[in-house]
Amino acid sequence: MIFPVRPLSGRWPAWLERSAKRFFWDDPRALLDENVSAELFRRLMAAVHVGDTIKITEANRHPMADTLLIESLDLTDASIVDIGCSDGSTSVDLIAKLPTFGTYTMADLYFHLDTMTVGRTVYFYDPDGSCILMSGRRFVAWPTQSKLIRLLSQPLIRRAAQRRGEHRQVLLLNPDARALMAGDERITYRVHDVFTPWEGARPDIIKVANLLRRFYFDDEKLMQGVLTILRVLPEGGHFLVVDNGRDGFPPRAGLYRRVGDSFGFVGNSGLDPEIHDLITQVSVATA
Repeated sequence: MIFPVRPLSGRWPAWLERSAKRFFWDDPRALLDENVSAELFRRLMAAVHVGDTIKITEANRHPMADTLLIESLDLTDASIVDIGCSDGSTSVDLIAKLPTFGTYTMADLYFHLDTMTVGRTVYFYDPDGSCILMSGRRFVAWPTQSKLIRLLSQPLIRRAAQRRGEHRQVLLLNPDARALMAGDERITYRVHDVFTPWEGARPDIIKVANLLRRFYFDDEKLMQGVLTILRVLPEGGHFLVVDNGRDGFPPRAGLYRRVGDSFGFVGNSGLDPEIHDLITQVSVATA
């Protein structure tokens, strides 16, 4: 986040917005609108900086990974868990392509934000109670992304807490994902941390996209995540790892099968994922 304060689109002279279009942001307050479009919802995810990640997403983001999964496995009756699915947009894409499946669970550590509206300003709070985002009449600001903005915004945040504005919880699931769940009981969502064991029935397939990356975690932490997934999967279960394109690298995906105490390589989308070396090293026997 280079500029932790940005002007909001549609609130300034048209000539100014045209000349500096890349600096203007959509208003995150639209997340509170029950009729918000799926496309706008996806764009607004880029404003949500929570934990160590940004909930950036878009439609049709994992076509090669989806093809790798569908062409490599018989998914009839398969239980699929999609960890780190952001707002569920990529899950919607994959579900639409599946010929059949048993169950599909969209999982992410951050599915809810608490909000408080005071006057024209909405304050967004993460699960720890920190104000991560403020959206007013003309500007949006990220208090946790800058020491200066955090210092300047504290009087407003304290005043808002004292005024006890209108409280609402926002579900960070795309409208398209919510519609799928409403029409198909096989599709659900769950709050889950990739570094903790999966509770309940063991899934047949675990997909993790753009989460187990070296720009988020060191190798020790990544090995912990991969080992956790290995232990969760049954013998013959599959692990799909997806890396979104970044810094000149194209998108990458790898598919792995649990064979005994370790992962065996099934195939890739043309390039191995970034942590292919770690995945092939992990073993339950030596952990």
